[in-house]
Amino acid sequence: MSWKMKAAASASMLTLTMSGTLMAAPTAAAAGNCPSGYLCVYDATKFSGNRIVSASTNSCFDPHAVVANWNYIRSYTNNNSVDAAVWHYSYADFTYKKVRTLPAGGFSSNIGIDGLGGQYGDKVCMGNARP
Repeated sequence: MSWKMKAAASASMLTLTMSGTLMAAPTAAAAGNCPSGYLCVYDATKFSGNRIVSASTNSCFDPHAVVANWNYIRSYTNNNSVDAAVWHYSYADFTYKKVRTLPAGGFSSNIGIDGLGGQYGDKVCMGNARP
């Protein structure tokens, strides 16, 4: 086999391998089995544990007010049409600080931030809503 044929065969195989990898990547709709049009946050990695689901596009919720034994946000899927934001409440100065954006169409099976949305008073807000 000539070097040109070997190079072409290698390039074809690389293209097939790369396209197969890209097609196998999860989509936000598939991640965590979150319904279309909803934000889903989970208190365990890999879209497991307690789940909170919201279809709102302009409101906030306190995870601890929704689920009594809520830990903190460890994974999420945002199939909503708007970004969501996690706001941390400071008891020292009684203010909120935005600590993480959960973008529309985004997802993470392991956020890797301990305590995110885990303190009483912390809020998750969708769209333009603020605590």
